[in-house]
Amino acid sequence: MDKKLKLFVLMAGKYDIVKGARINIHLDAEKNLYLASCDQKDFGIVKSIMDGSKKDLERLGEKFSGIVLDTDLDRYLAEVAVKKYGNAA
Repeated sequence: MDKKLKLFVLMAGKYDIVKGARINIHLDAEKNLYLASCDQKDFGIVKSIMDGSKKDLERLGEKFSGIVLDTDLDRYLAEVAVKKYGNAA
């Protein structure tokens, strides 16, 4: 079984992103932030990493993708799973 990281994405608003949606994440090197997008529209930034470290996140590279596990629209959070050593969850 592949090891996975869980990321929490702080959404810029109450986006209608459903469980199971594919999320693309890319590094904005100028701002040093990982931006999350769905359907080619940026909607948030990676806020925190669960079961991993910033080094694990950096090892994924500048672009990778994951799958939405859950969203909390009241807190503007999306929980996203990504493979720890690969490009997609």
